Amino acid sequence: MRVCIVSASGQNVFFEEMLEAFAEGLVAKGIEVEHSVDCFPRLESDLVSLFVPHEFMPLVHPAAHPTDAQMLRSVAICTEQPGTSWFDGSSAVAGKCGAAVDINALGVEALARMGIRARLVPLGYIPGWDHWGGDDRERPVDVTFMGTVTERRERALARCGAVLRTRRAALHLYEPLVPHHADHNYFLSGARKWDALASAHTILNIHRGELAYMEWQRVLGAVLNGCVVVTEHSYGYAPFVPNEHFVSAGYDDLHLVLGTLLDDPGRIEAIRRAAYRYVREEMPMSASIDSLIEALEDAASSPTGNVHVGSSSSIPRPRHAEMPTPLHLKRRGTQAEVMRMALKHLTMETKALRREVTALREGGTIDPPDTERIVGPYDRLRPRVSVVVTVYNYADFVAEALASVAQSDYELYEVVVVDDHSTDPSLDAVQRTIDEHPWVAARIVVHGRNRGLAAARNTGVRAARGEYVFILDADNAIYPHALQRLTDALDRDPDKSFAYGIIEKFSHDGPVGLMSFLGWDPQRLRWGNYIDAMTMLRRQAVLDVGGYTSEPDLYGWEDFALWCALASAGHSGVLVEEILARYRVGPFSMISVTNIDTSAAWAALMRRYDVVRP
Repeated sequence: MRVCIVSASGQNVFFEEMLEAFAEGLVAKGIEVEHSVDCFPRLESDLVSLFVPHEFMPLVHPAAHPTDAQMLRSVAICTEQPGTSWFDGSSAVAGKCGAAVDINALGVEALARMGIRARLVPLGYIPGWDHWGGDDRERPVDVTFMGTVTERRERALARCGAVLRTRRAALHLYEPLVPHHADHNYFLSGARKWDALASAHTILNIHRGELAYMEWQRVLGAVLNGCVVVTEHSYGYAPFVPNEHFVSAGYDDLHLVLGTLLDDPGRIEAIRRAAYRYVREEMPMSASIDSLIEALEDAASSPTGNVHVGSSSSIPRPRHAEMPTPLHLKRRGTQAEVMRMALKHLTMETKALRREVTALREGGTIDPPDTERIVGPYDRLRPRVSVVVTVYNYADFVAEALASVAQSDYELYEVVVVDDHSTDPSLDAVQRTIDEHPWVAARIVVHGRNRGLAAARNTGVRAARGEYVFILDADNAIYPHALQRLTDALDRDPDKSFAYGIIEKFSHDGPVGLMSFLGWDPQRLRWGNYIDAMTMLRRQAVLDVGGYTSEPDLYGWEDFALWCALASAGHSGVLVEEILARYRVGPFSMISVTNIDTSAAWAALMRRYDVVRP
């Protein structure tokens, strides 16, 4: 019997890793293995195919799908959680195959309830995944995460922000919209993934949905590299023993258990050694390969009827997945869309009219002069970083924002506050908070007239003395390690013009999600903004592209327009994969007004910048 590993050229790379592990195990048993990409091999009497249905079928043209006879001579590998669309797709194909296997006992049970007999083929010790070897080594990262983004995972990770404020993290989050390949800059696979796991003390495992399904491929890869798994409660974890081979906690307590574990390095080391030793000694891949061979033999004996050997087509027909069409490029013009557009324009015109009326009341058409105040050791400090805080009627929140900067671990910073002619006690709150932190070097600029967010930020950038500027809105906050991490990122990579970190979204109920977690990709801007304004920029790069735009159609999108301008000018950014800041969400924020209608903003962006044009 020969075995052909069938895959799609566009499939997720971690399925390639799994198929390669099975191939190595089969070869070790003396079975000849070959490969076919984007099509099934021709029928031959001694050949059996092995494939992952939900990865292969959507990513090749239907003309390259296996015939009934080819499926009868095939084994389907099921890997997904029951109750998901991926599991449904796999099971529909598996029922037509000569045999089926699943890497998780829950999947085997779910297939059995559907009348599909599947053998359990659990993952075991895979030498190619072990980049640790059990030796002592330095692990600079306290906790890592690797997985696609879901709202459930966002909430759980956001709760970890405070726990990780004195720790090092590496949170790798990926979009679930398209498969990820080995050549993606921010998707870890192969040696890069194993080395990242071998550099971390712990890994968080958070289920994609409510089903408590043990993600064995992620867990085994971590264990084989000495990375202790901290997972929410799961089914199908045998033969592992909770709190001996991994740490288990409820979804709502995951961040608390993580914090407690990180304070106990002795326990981490004990679990690391116990899990690794157990997999190497008690979970040999050879046992699973024996079960897989039995399934392959079942498929090899499947009758193919009157179909002649060698009669099936074997022409590769790939069909690569693509990002969905951006919403702003789809057809518009419904009555609701027209009403939203009119409401947005009316809102903006009202704001502009209010500003003009205020100006007339305060002195006519001549702008009153700006005023400023120098506070703290401003004249003695030579800052590398200028934190620009813009304020307009945020008296209730600005003290928290400034206090978070004052608690920074980084020392060579100044604060430039620009009050955009607030009509509430914002300026008093600013001056009081700065005075309460006398070690902070600050320059407070007060606009003589309200000019809008873009103008306020530009004032701050021009007044800044640092090589780097960090933009902080008055209702947000940073963690103490934020400035140091971002400065380090720009120092390491002088070709990058800005650096940004993952941001925790919070409300009165606490952490609710994440933002700014995708790596820099200028092509991704076509689908919308994915980087918040809380970013550290090289000051000269901002000045070179003209700063923030004050175009009315781009109200609320000033930061998005800046990313487009920088990308169009050849600048690039870098993501720091740690939670560095906190973003306050609420129904009355600027973005709630901006998102009433986005058609004018998209039109303005496409008119100005090539990078967002289709």
